[in-house]
Amino acid sequence: MNKIKETTIIDYGYDGEGVGRVDGKVCFVPFTIKGEDVTFEVTKNKKSFYQGRLKEVLKGSDLRIKPPCKYFGRCGGCRYQHLPYDEELKIKAELLKRQLGKVGFEGDIEVVPTELEYQYRNKIKLFVGEGKVGLKYLASNKICDVKECKICEDLICEAIKYISNFVKGNDLYKKIVNIILRQEGDGCLVNFIVNDYYEINYQGLQLLLGEKYGIYQTYQNISRHICGKEFLEASEFGLNCKYSPQSFHQVNGNVCQKMYSEVLGYVRGKTLNCYSGNGVLSGIIAKGINDKVVGIEIGKAEHQEAERLKEENKLYNLVNINGDCDEVVKNNKEKFNTIIVDPPRNGLSEVMCENLLNKSAQRLIYISCNSATLVRDLGRIKAYKIKKAYLFDMFARTGEYEVMVFLKKD
Repeated sequence: MNKIKETTIIDYGYDGEGVGRVDGKVCFVPFTIKGEDVTFEVTKNKKSFYQGRLKEVLKGSDLRIKPPCKYFGRCGGCRYQHLPYDEELKIKAELLKRQLGKVGFEGDIEVVPTELEYQYRNKIKLFVGEGKVGLKYLASNKICDVKECKICEDLICEAIKYISNFVKGNDLYKKIVNIILRQEGDGCLVNFIVNDYYEINYQGLQLLLGEKYGIYQTYQNISRHICGKEFLEASEFGLNCKYSPQSFHQVNGNVCQKMYSEVLGYVRGKTLNCYSGNGVLSGIIAKGINDKVVGIEIGKAEHQEAERLKEENKLYNLVNINGDCDEVVKNNKEKFNTIIVDPPRNGLSEVMCENLLNKSAQRLIYISCNSATLVRDLGRIKAYKIKKAYLFDMFARTGEYEVMVFLKKD
C-alpha cells in the first residue's frame, strides 16, 4: 500500500503542480497551492523525489476556488481550475521566466491571456476502451469516462454525450481507438480512428448530431468522409481556409489570432517558415508582404492543404515545399531575411540548429509549446539573442502554454 505523507507547498513545478519537501526529498503534488499544508499518497518513490496524489488539504489557501468541472482532479487535462485565472497566469509567467533565465534572458515577458477561460478549445481527442469513452486519468493510461469537457467549444461539448451513447449502443469499444472532434465556427467534424477496416453505420449518429456536423473514419492514417459536412471553413486574416480532420490549427482561435498578429509585426523581407503545417501562417505572411515566402512541411496531407490554400487565395509569392526541414534548409541556398520555426514538442534537431547558424537571416521567430526544448535549442543557437518574449495562454486551465521569442543574430 502506498504511504501517506504530509508537506507544506512552497513552490510550483513545470505543469503547475505544487512542490514541497519531506523526508529530505522534493515532492510533487498536483492541484495544490503555495502555502497550503496537505497530505498526499505516494504514487512514485524515486531516490531524490516523490510524486503524489492529493489526499487532503489540511490548511487551505484563500486563493482556492471550487472547480466548475466535476472531472477535475481525476481527468489529466486541466491543472488550474482550483485557482483564479489571473493567479494561473502569474504562475505560468514565473515558470517561463525561470526557464528563459537559463539562457540569460532577464527581460520582461509579455503575457497574452485568452478571452475565454472555458469553452475555447476547438479540438479534443477522446480515447475508447475498457467500456468507456473519455480522457486519460492524470498520470495514467486508464480512461476517465466523461460526458462533457468544460474547456471545449459548444458543438464539441454537445456531441460528446451522443458519441458516447453511439459507441456503447453499438458495442464499438474494441473497434474504435480514438475519436477526434474539431470545431471551426458553426461546424464540427468527428473523426473515428479504427483499428481495422470496418463498415460502421454512422447514419443514426449523423441524424442526432445534425447538419452542423460531419463524420469521417480513419484507418492507417487514411481518412474517408462518411456523411455530413466535408470541410470546415474559416477566414484567417482575410484568407479563405478549409480545414479537414488532418488539418493542424492552434486549439485556441482567439489567442492564435493574437500570436499571428505579433508574428507579422516582426517579419521583414524574404521569409522562410519551417514546420509550416497546412500553410495558414505562411499564407497570412504571404498576403501581408510583397516578398517571397517559403513554407516547408514534411506531411503530405498538410502540404496538399497548403497548396490548395495558396491556389484558392492566389498567393503567387508563396512557395510550399514538401520535405524534411533538416534536409531542405540545409540544401536551400537562398538568402532569407526572416526565419520562423514552429517545431513539434521535441523541438529542433541538432542538424536544424546548425542549419540556422549557417543561414544569413538576422531575424528568427521561434514558436514553441514546450519551453524545456525551446531553452535547450536556444542554448545551441547562441548567435541569436532574445529581443522579446511572449507567453500566449493557448491552453488555459491546463499546465501548457505557447511561447514565442523574437531573436536577432549578433
